Amino acid sequence: MIIKPQIYNLKLVIVALTSLICALGYYSYTNYTSLNEYHKFLLEENASVEVELNQMAINYNALKIDNREIQSKLENSQIKIARILDSVKYLKPDVYLVAHYKKQLQVLKDENKRILALVDQLNAENEFLKEETLRVGMELDQTMSVTETLKTRNTTLSRINSKNEEIMNKAKVLSVKDVFVEGVKRITNSGTIKSTTSARRAKKLNVCFTIPENRFSDKGKKELYIQILDPNSNVVGDKGDVKIGDASLIYSQKIVVDYDNNSLQECIFIEPSEGESLEKGNYYINIYHENRLVGKSTLSLK
Repeated sequence: MIIKPQIYNLKLVIVALTSLICALGYYSYTNYTSLNEYHKFLLEENASVEVELNQMAINYNALKIDNREIQSKLENSQIKIARILDSVKYLKPDVYLVAHYKKQLQVLKDENKRILALVDQLNAENEFLKEETLRVGMELDQTMSVTETLKTRNTTLSRINSKNEEIMNKAKVLSVKDVFVEGVKRITNSGTIKSTTSARRAKKLNVCFTIPENRFSDKGKKELYIQILDPNSNVVGDKGDVKIGDASLIYSQKIVVDYDNNSLQECIFIEPSEGESLEKGNYYINIYHENRLVGKSTLSLK
């Protein structure tokens, strides 16, 4: 009667111990499984961070930026990525490290967005500048084309103006025509001129000429210089000299006329200097105005 209760109690202890062992086994198995899954999760998270960092590094390497400020920011981000990648690859992952990596990864992502936004803005500005440069270049080409056309026209107009100016200058030049020269023997009291072709009888020379009508010439006083050369090329009635261009002209007589653009006839007597006489032979008469030879004639005395 005393033995049976002890056996019963022993069975109860065995059952309790068995249940406890089973419970401990189940807990250990469950805990082991959870630990493996957690470790696997940490490895996957670590690998995910590494993949994203590698992709960011590849994307940064592919960027070509001329802006120094953005390039400096990009290089700083690349340095940060390289440092985190080294830690991810070579340090054993745990909860703290994975959380730290993910936090740094998020910071880099935000920084990446800002950099890419700046790059997009810079690219947009560069594209705008390219379009503006192209537009300005086209406008400049058109302007240069118009300028070249205007230059050609101006050159043509300049030539025409020069030609017209040359024509006008020629048209303004005072001219002399119908130059007539005769030997004068004497002048009567009534003013009649007694002419002669004999050098011995001629006392003076009478030079007459016409200044034709010219509406382009300037009105006013006009100075004309008359030069008469004898058969020996000496100047008859030397009255001095005057500058004609680069040369000096010895003249026989100076005459000043009041010209009003209408036809004008003038005559003047030229006498030999004191002690001189007219010789037989050919005489050459030249009339000058403003450095130009404007009229001439010849006279033969016997």
